[in-house]
Amino acid sequence: MKRRDALAACSLGALLSPVSLARASAGRPRVVFLNPGEAVEHGTGQHWQLVSEFMDIAARSFDMRLDVVYAERDHLLMLRQAEEVARRADPPDYVVIVNEKMAAQQMLQLLARSSSKVVVIHNDMTARQRREIGDERQAIRNWIGTVTANAASGGYRLMSYLCGRLAGEPARVIGITGDPNTPVSQERASGVDAFLSRVGGSRMYQLVFSDWSYADSEEKTRVLLARYRDTNLVWAANDSMALGALSAVRSRGARVLVGGMGALPGALRSVAEGGLAAMVGGDYFIGAWAMVLLYDYHHGKDFAASGGARQTLDFLSVVHQGNVERFSQAIFDHGDELDFTMFSKVRHPEPRPYDFSLARLVGPFAGSG
Repeated sequence: MKRRDALAACSLGALLSPVSLARASAGRPRVVFLNPGEAVEHGTGQHWQLVSEFMDIAARSFDMRLDVVYAERDHLLMLRQAEEVARRADPPDYVVIVNEKMAAQQMLQLLARSSSKVVVIHNDMTARQRREIGDERQAIRNWIGTVTANAASGGYRLMSYLCGRLAGEPARVIGITGDPNTPVSQERASGVDAFLSRVGGSRMYQLVFSDWSYADSEEKTRVLLARYRDTNLVWAANDSMALGALSAVRSRGARVLVGGMGALPGALRSVAEGGLAAMVGGDYFIGAWAMVLLYDYHHGKDFAASGGARQTLDFLSVVHQGNVERFSQAIFDHGDELDFTMFSKVRHPEPRPYDFSLARLVGPFAGSG
């Protein structure tokens, strides 16, 4: 997939809802994505750039207009950006935000004064935040939905695959996860714990928090491998940390399987070359799935009728040496050809819940579960 220099600009300022069918069909819906990541990657991986890119592919396939504003991992800047959007005389139809560093509560409160509809993606609101501001479509009426990946299922699948590679040997695990206050970080770890609790003799030696970077993960993995010398599995919550952990394992000459979550191009190359044992992929589609839901909502098919306003999508898949080539080619070599319109209930009316499966999007790849 070729990186675009700029994403589509915004126009059309009227607030639209499913009941406004005549107006909804009259113009292209405008979406602003307040991206918490970096416009140019500086050591924490390409995740947020790819989220924007796949959102852009989805936007073009639906003839929607997308504007991406990066916060450079600065939550205070995120708040200022939300305030700027809320003050616009010509607001976008929709604003997509992320609960990065727990900032979404304040962002929702700032955006509540706007006519824009708001969707939270990737990181769900915490239970405490929901106690304070309520749920979707309650006190903050223009907060219409939350769309997240089932990160716990992803962590469960990763550990299931890695333990299967141990040929019956009990798992002795080190975990490297991200910010302890980030919901998705906690959810990935809970999935790993859920699998290990079902496997006799296996144990998590220690789970440590990192800053999502290669360097910090490498250093912490070195310390933990010295502390727990019989470790045979290391898992990490993103690509940069998985690759950092792999570097530490190799420097010690340890016989340890390393896997992670994210499946960006660099990590996939490592999987193909026999470095990383596996990655769980698909998180970078969360924004594109949100665009599908917004397209349907804008054209009169409220996604809340098919799974609720709070959507937890179970699509994350294990990528290993046996399927990495097919997965990588479909997503990163031919990403511009991906057809997100197949998931739309406006384009393809179906009574069942949304089916955002990677096999459906990119074609089947062996052992994808």
